[in-house]
Amino acid sequence: MRAELLKVRSLPAPRWYLAAVFAFMLIGFAATWQWGLGPDRDAFDFAIGFPLPIASTVFGVWLFGVEYGQNTMRRTLSADPRRTRLLLNKVVIGILLVALATVLVYLIAFPLYSLAADQHGQSITLTDYLDAAIVTLITNVSYLMVGTAFALITASMAGGVTFALVFIFIFGGLAAAVPEIYPYIFDAALGDIDFAIRGSAGGFGLVTQENSTAVAIVIAAAWLLGLLGLGWLRLTRSDVK
Repeated sequence: MRAELLKVRSLPAPRWYLAAVFAFMLIGFAATWQWGLGPDRDAFDFAIGFPLPIASTVFGVWLFGVEYGQNTMRRTLSADPRRTRLLLNKVVIGILLVALATVLVYLIAFPLYSLAADQHGQSITLTDYLDAAIVTLITNVSYLMVGTAFALITASMAGGVTFALVFIFIFGGLAAAVPEIYPYIFDAALGDIDFAIRGSAGGFGLVTQENSTAVAIVIAAAWLLGLLGLGWLRLTRSDVK
């Protein structure tokens, strides 16, 4: 794990991802100061809850994609050939860092957005804000694992990003056209979990309740384990360049 932390600290990409998230947060703060929270009072969902999951996805891809892109995977495995251990180390480090970044961003954003909302006679309740933060945290961790899985499946940074974003933002929309299978899609399962936490169709207004919370958790976990399982098979059973 120490080597993975050193890589994250040494290479610039993770800092750029975090910088982009903070840039969106500040842009959202400026917009809220000027125009308020919006009709549904969900400006922070768009300014924070949207860019953070994207950054988490790309960071998840980067954890392995940078090894493939820079042709350093063979060197990494020569230092420690235990490929399953490498996968677990990267996933654990990724989850810890994404969780830390999510908490940090929401802690900083709450007083800023509360102050901006106050300029328009609006307010952000702590309960609603915490609910949004919890939903974003769950989404970020899930998308991180999706990104990592597709980086392994494609053995590529560019391929991992492309397939992960298609899976997250397009696959669910296409599956929605088939009502018989949509409740079992990853996108629907996350929506159910969102609904259970917020108690309503929060976020971007795309949340519908397809399954009970327990069933949704099982479906989401099955998708994540299945994708990571495919990535693990590719990592452990293929030659490394």
